[in-house]
This record gives sequence, structure tokens and C-alpha cells, in this order.
Amino acid sequence: MRRAVPIPLSSTALADQVQPLFAGFEARFTAAPAETAFHVAGTDFLCRSADASYSEILVRVLPVAVPSAAPQVRVLVDLCDTPLSLGWPRWSEPYFREREVEAALFATPFRLHFHDQTDFWQVFDRGLNCGLQLMRKAAGYPDWDTGSPLRNLIHWALAEQGGGLVHAGSLGLGERAVLLAGTGGSGKSGTVLAGLLHGLTSLGDDYVAITTKSGIRAHRAFNSLKQDPGGFARLGLTGRVRGKAALNWQGKHQFTFDHLGVPSQPDSLPVTALCLPHVATAARTTFAPVSAREAFLALAPSGVAQIPSARAETFRLCAALSRDLPAYRVALGTDPAEIAAAFAAFLDGTAP
Repeated sequence: MRRAVPIPLSSTALADQVQPLFAGFEARFTAAPAETAFHVAGTDFLCRSADASYSEILVRVLPVAVPSAAPQVRVLVDLCDTPLSLGWPRWSEPYFREREVEAALFATPFRLHFHDQTDFWQVFDRGLNCGLQLMRKAAGYPDWDTGSPLRNLIHWALAEQGGGLVHAGSLGLGERAVLLAGTGGSGKSGTVLAGLLHGLTSLGDDYVAITTKSGIRAHRAFNSLKQDPGGFARLGLTGRVRGKAALNWQGKHQFTFDHLGVPSQPDSLPVTALCLPHVATAARTTFAPVSAREAFLALAPSGVAQIPSARAETFRLCAALSRDLPAYRVALGTDPAEIAAAFAAFLDGTAP
């Protein structure tokens, strides 16, 4: 098997260096043996993968769909030594600096991310609506990728339409939803699970897709859920979760909506508010209005840090959400049923 010839990349004239990575895309895409179609935020994606085991992750975690005859976005997951691989990127400078790379590609059709510890690359051509995920070997992805696979590529594709992914959870009741924003440990995932276990719905506990063309609407992007062992026990999930809920790279149980055994969740819901939960161990859960600035600071930084190469688009999206949605600081109680009831009352307008 012929080895791919390295393609050196640097922050100088980077767009000209990235273009050859897409050489032979059509043939490589057609030859990849495993196919997964999924639908996020009104967009049809078709992914073909040279790593069949990676397609199993996609089927488990993404909102799979019937393949479209004309998908808006195509993604190829390729391996270094596949027969048609023409070249492999190699960063030739001592360090890969995300912001310098983003600035170098800002006015070009390309978005690029490199995880140097695993030699893992993601590249998106905005003109062609085609993405590449390049892995040195099968299962050669970063530890966090199993919970939100293709995350950067999905975000870059949706950003072209004025939307994108935000680092937030969600809870819904009927035809309305709230977003839950905050740093790790603020209680987002626990709040989502408390709601799910007591009759509310959710579009996700860590990332949701947002569109704004016809009002602010949240869409399910990933079916994965997670919870630390302490919360897992407090919520009574030890005997409830069907199948395995293995510990992930953060030492948290990772599982899906299906494992939880809840009814089918909605694909999308209109968003009525932005909520900033925090673990207050209060006697009861309460909501207090906060400023748009505080909401923005809770929502934007973590998303920008975790989804690179489209910082301007991410900031604009988070600014629109913070400006156009009422925001509330939520002091969480200790009883999951009470937390769920408080959010239900907030969502249906009966909260005191």
C-alpha cells in the first residue's frame, strides 16, 4: 500500500497549502466503505468513512436520517494509508496556534483545526460544502470526540447559514425550550437529566444547534448525555440506564437518550429564554433575571474555546442569543423532581 506524501503546512500562504488536501475528494469519498447520513438544523449531511468503527459512533450519537439524493454537506473521514490518500498534512512550524491559523484563513474558503497529540485534522471547504476529517489510524480521534463527533465540521457548515453549535444544554416542555449555559460544573447536565427523568424533553446536555432565520430555534445535534458518578447515583441512574454507561475521558458516565429509556425527543424547539444554572443546594429552585452581558459571558467563552476557527461567527451567534432572549440566573435546589417541576412551571408560565 502506497503511503501518503506529507503536505507541509504553515501559517504563511496557508490557503494554497490546504487546497491540495481536497485533491481527489470525489474518488476518495466514493471509495470510503462506510456511509452515515444525518440531519441537523435543517441541513442534510452525508459522511463516508474509511474507518467502519467510526461510523458506528456516528450512528449511535448523531441524529441519523435517510440519505438525501443531494446532501448539502459531505464529509470524508479518511485514514493516512488508505489506497487513494494523496497527501497528509504536516504542520511545519514549532507550534500550531489556533488564532494565527484562523486569521490566515479568515478571507479564504477554508476552516482548519489540528490536534497535534493525535495527528487529527479537520478541514472544511466553505465553497464546496465539503469537510475532511483525517486520522492517522482507525479510532485515531481525541478522547472527547465520541460524545460529539464531527463537532467542528458541523459547526462550520451551519455557520455558513447564520447558525451553528452553542455550548449549552436544553430543556423543553410542549413547544418551547430554554437553553442552559455555564461553565463545567455549573449543573447543566444534571439539570437536563433531572428534567428528562421527570417528564421534560431535551435537545442535548452539552451542545445544541441554533438557527435564527425564523426566530431562535434549537435543534438536536447529538444524542449523547453525560454525568459524573456522584450525580449518576443521586439521579438513580445506576439501575435505570440500559446498556453500558462507560466512563469517558473526564471520568463521567457517557450514554445516550436511548440508554436512558425516555420517549423519543424532539428534533427542534423554539427557544424562549437563556438560563444560567448554578449548584446552590437551595431549598428550592429559583429564577432571577440577569443582564444580557452576564448571559453572553456565560454562553460565549466556552463555545469559542471548544469550537475553533470560526470565532467571529460564534461570537455573533452568542451575542444574538444574549441580546434577543431574556436571561435568568437559576439557583438549583437539591431534589431532581423539584428542579424539573420548577423548570416546567417556568416553561409553561405558571412559575411564581
